Amino acid sequence: MAVVKGSKQLRMIVVPYRPGALWALRAGIVLLVLAGAGVSYLYGYYRGVEENGEARVERNQLAEAIEVITNQNTDLKQQVVNLGQMNQVDKQALVSVQATILNLRENISQLQEDVLFYKQIMSPENTETGLIIGQLDLTVTGQPGHLRYRFEFKQQGNNENVITGYTNINVLGMQDDQEISIPLRSLTDAEQSLDIRLQFRYFQNIEGELVLPDNFTPERVQILAVAEGSEPKTVQKSFSWVVRN
Repeated sequence: MAVVKGSKQLRMIVVPYRPGALWALRAGIVLLVLAGAGVSYLYGYYRGVEENGEARVERNQLAEAIEVITNQNTDLKQQVVNLGQMNQVDKQALVSVQATILNLRENISQLQEDVLFYKQIMSPENTETGLIIGQLDLTVTGQPGHLRYRFEFKQQGNNENVITGYTNINVLGMQDDQEISIPLRSLTDAEQSLDIRLQFRYFQNIEGELVLPDNFTPERVQILAVAEGSEPKTVQKSFSWVVRN
């Protein structure tokens, strides 16, 4: 073969032609790729299983902790409810005791007045005669602010004469932080006059039903009684506001 001077000559290698080997090489590469993908999948799968197991353990631990905290919260709420109920019972007991003490004090005051009244009547040293203011009875009616009243007037000593005169009855108490006096005729329909007439030989009761104004707290009853005629006499007496059931 002729050689041209000055040109670059390439060396040629002659190899045998084997088409089966080429296909085998390609198949081997594909198998290697598939094997690598399979190994990666298996590694990822088992890693996921492992991590999933750890997550389940943590989840179970958190669930147990939440259950414990929930139970503690429920117990604390129940304790708060119990303490609130105990506090309410204590308040109710205190109010009841205070009301009982007040009622006992009022009863004692009324009893002391009754004892003094009967001492004056029964004592042989008592020389008082004529008109006497007896006792006052106030009783509930079952309707708030409505009360039954009874005022007693007596003649002590000689009962041959008839006492004729009048009486003024006023209820004293507090309304809007001020002390006021209300005549009996303003509290009841049974009396139409400030001067309530008296006429009796032995005794006379003035009674009826009264209605207390709103925001009025009665404290005592002031009574003025006047006997007219040949033996005039004026007596006064004050009663504490004591209501009996």
